[in-house]
This record gives sequence, C-alpha cells and structure tokens, in this order.
Amino acid sequence: MNLVYQIFNIPGINEERDRNKSQIESSLELPKLFSPTMTASDACPLHFSKMLKPGEVGLWHSTVLALREFASSDYDALLLLEDDILLDPEFLYYSKMYLNRLPMMWDFFYQYVHQWQGENNYKQSFDIGDSRICRSYQVWSNACYWVSKKGAERLLEAITNQPIDEAVDWYILKRGMTREWDVYTLKPNVAMFCNIAGFETTIQTSQGHPRELEQSV
Repeated sequence: MNLVYQIFNIPGINEERDRNKSQIESSLELPKLFSPTMTASDACPLHFSKMLKPGEVGLWHSTVLALREFASSDYDALLLLEDDILLDPEFLYYSKMYLNRLPMMWDFFYQYVHQWQGENNYKQSFDIGDSRICRSYQVWSNACYWVSKKGAERLLEAITNQPIDEAVDWYILKRGMTREWDVYTLKPNVAMFCNIAGFETTIQTSQGHPRELEQSV
C-alpha cells in the first residue's frame, strides 16, 4: 500500500506545537503531501449551512485541500495528523498492520480514540468480528486518522452536493455511525501507538497568521 501523510500546523504561534511537528517530520518514514494549512483569515470557498468556529473553518479548508491533492495522486491512503499528536516509534509498523486488517472497502480509519470514548461509547454492535478493528464509535477528534481514495472522494462529493453542517470530525464520524460511510477505529484497550500531547492544536485555536493574531479563542 502506497502511503502519504499530512500534518496541519500554523508555524510561529506556539513553540511546543512547532517542535512536535518537526519531530514527526524527522521520524515518520513516509512521504509528505505538503498541502497548506489554512486559517479563518484565508478566504474559504466552502459553503456552510451554519456558523462554525474560526478554527473549524480553517480545519475544513485545510482538510479539503489535502483530500483534493491526495485524490489526484498515486497514493492509496493518506494519514492526516493534527499538531498535538505524539507518535510512538512503532506507530507506522502497527498502522500498516491495522490498515491491512480493514475491510477492503473502507473509507476512514481512526487510529487515535480518546480513552473516555472507548469507556462510554463502545457497544458490541460496533464489532465486525476482528479482535482489534471495529466500526467507529467516537464522536470527536481528528488528531490521527487515515483516509482511503474512496473516503476522500465520498467526502469531496458530499460537500459539493450539500452545504457543510458540522465540524469535520463529527461530519465524518456521524456518517460512520449511520453506516452511510465505512468508518473504522480500534476497539477499546487496543494499543493506538499515538496519543495527545496535552496542548491545543494550532489550527483549532488560531484565527489568523502569527502577525495577525492578537488572542486565541
């Protein structure tokens, strides 16, 4: 499987986030997509049916640009990362193993799931007969997830036909809940080999570029 990754980060706002991004780029042995990270100060051509937070608009814009570039590439799967994700040294080894366990026609695979969601949201109805992989049960966080070509095309087609009505994480995950899309994740207590660093993601807190930013919301 031919893999590529994209990490969303606005440089110069927070040194911890920038260092974490640099660490991922130096250690993750995958080609990088080099799609831009957008903020709410960048003109966004997407159509929304309700008001979203500035960071949510920026993340939508960034995600769509990355998916469009990925959809026209020769890669088979795209790893999307936010800049507060910490990757274990064995992350990629186990990512490949998990990807190989997915059903053939998968759209999205969420490798990071907050522990609370596993403890409170998982039910046996999400089981697909695999000891590690199941249907998605979480309702938030796009900190670390994989997208197939089919998944990218489905999302891009959906936002072309209808205005966007949710933040990008719930937009995808609720379609997994209804089985409209094939969205998978790890069962509770299965090792993810990634975790959240404990600081907010740059794009979620930023309304503009560093020179324009007076405060974060």
